[in-house]
Amino acid sequence: MNFEKAVNAIKLTSFVPLLALTIPLTANADEPVTEEQAEIETEVGLWSDHEYRDLILSTEPAQSSNAAPRTRALTGIEYEHIDNENQPNEELLHYIYADGFTRVTDNFSMGYVFKEIHHSRGGESTGLSNYSELIPSFYWRQNDNVAYNLMLSYEKTIGEWHYDKYMAKPGIDLSFGRHFLHLSAELGYKDERQGPGSRGAFIESEPLYLYRLDNGINIGAKVIYVEEHNDFNYVEFAVKPLVQFNFDNGNYLELRYERGTLDMGSDPSNRDHYDYDVYALYTDLPINEHFSFLADIQVKDRHADTAPWTGDQLVWFSKVGIVWKF
Repeated sequence: MNFEKAVNAIKLTSFVPLLALTIPLTANADEPVTEEQAEIETEVGLWSDHEYRDLILSTEPAQSSNAAPRTRALTGIEYEHIDNENQPNEELLHYIYADGFTRVTDNFSMGYVFKEIHHSRGGESTGLSNYSELIPSFYWRQNDNVAYNLMLSYEKTIGEWHYDKYMAKPGIDLSFGRHFLHLSAELGYKDERQGPGSRGAFIESEPLYLYRLDNGINIGAKVIYVEEHNDFNYVEFAVKPLVQFNFDNGNYLELRYERGTLDMGSDPSNRDHYDYDVYALYTDLPINEHFSFLADIQVKDRHADTAPWTGDQLVWFSKVGIVWKF
C-alpha cells in the first residue's frame, strides 16, 4: 500500500465509528445491580483509561469469566495532516504494528510500541523513521481506595528522526465511591543526537478526575502541563474536559475538548506562542470477545500569536485499527 492509497483508506475508515454510533444504544440504569456487579463495574468503568498507553490494570479475580485479558494491543494506522499558513503542508502516516501491553503478574506488565512513521512535506516524501518503545509498568493496590503505579520507558527512533528518550512516571489512583482521581508526574531525558542543544530533561503531568453517574456515563477533566529543555525549550498548558459513555453492549465513546497554550523557542525574548483548541472523538466498538474496532478522530486549531514561521495551523488527526486481546 503506497502513501496516497493509505491516506485515502484511513479517511474513508474514519467515518465508520460515526455510522455505528447512530444505532440507538442505551445504558439501562433501572436494572437491579448486585454488590459484586457494582464492584466490577467500578473497576472496569473507572480504573481503566481507554487510551491504552496509560491503561490502569483491572484487578478482577482470576476465576472470573470476565477477568481482564493479559494481552491487549492495537494494530492500525495513524494519519495526521498539518495545514501550515506560511509553510508547505505536512503529512505524517504511522503504520502501527503493535501498541499495547502484556500483564505478566498481578503487579507487573510490559508495554510496547512498534511502528513505522512516514513523513511528507509539500506533497513530497522526506523519509521515514522506525519507532520502538518498551514500557515496564508496576501496579500495587493498597486497599479499595488507593493504588500506586510506576511506569518506566525507553523510546528509540531511527531514520529521519533519530533520538533516545528515557522516562519514569510514578502515579497514584484514588477511588472514593463515584469519584476517581489519577495523579502522576512524568520525568525524563531526551537525546536527539545533534549536539548539546538537542538533549535535555522534560517533565509532564496530566492529572485525571472522573465522576461516575448512574447511567454508564463518566464526566471529568484532565489538566496538562509539559516543560521541555532543549532546542525547542517549550512549555505547554491545557485543560481537557471529557465525557465517557459505557453502553450495555460494550460500545465505548469518549468526547473531549482541549484548550491550551504552547510557548517555544530557545531565545527568551523571541519565543513562538500558540493558542489552540482540540475537538476529539474516541470510540472502541467490540467485534467479538477478542477483537474490537478503535477510532480516534481529532481536529486541532492552532493560532500563532506572534506569527512564527509556520503561521496558524489546522491539524486533522485520525487513528483507526483493531484492538486484539487474549
